[in-house]
Formats: sequence, C-alpha cells, structure tokens
Amino acid sequence: MTGQTFFIKMVDDLVDFADHDPELKDGLRWVDAEAQKKGLSFYDMVYQILYKHDLATKAKEWIDNK
Repeated sequence: MTGQTFFIKMVDDLVDFADHDPELKDGLRWVDAEAQKKGLSFYDMVYQILYKHDLATKAKEWIDNK
C-alpha cells in the first residue's frame, strides 16, 4: 500500500466513522465546503489542514525546548 493509498483509506474511514459522531460530521462538512471554495479535492484539503497542524505543533515544541 502506498502512502497516498493509505492516506485516502484513512480519510475514508474517518468519513465512515462520522456517521456516528455529529461533531466530526459537521467538521468534515466544513472541510468539504472549504475545499470547494478553494477548488481543491476533499483529500487535498484534509492533507493541507493536517500538514499545517503538524507544522504548528512542531514549531511550538521547538519554541518550548529553547
């Protein structure tokens, strides 16, 4: 399984799980709406959000360790 295939499956599983979690479902709807506004695929938008979160977390850790 490639990294891209794994990511898509992970997001698909999250979407399936959202049927049992109204807050998650609302969040995914927001992500989908933002993706449409920006002309991105849903998966690209999820990736961007996760990437930005990861960068922010690493930056905070770096600052905290200085």
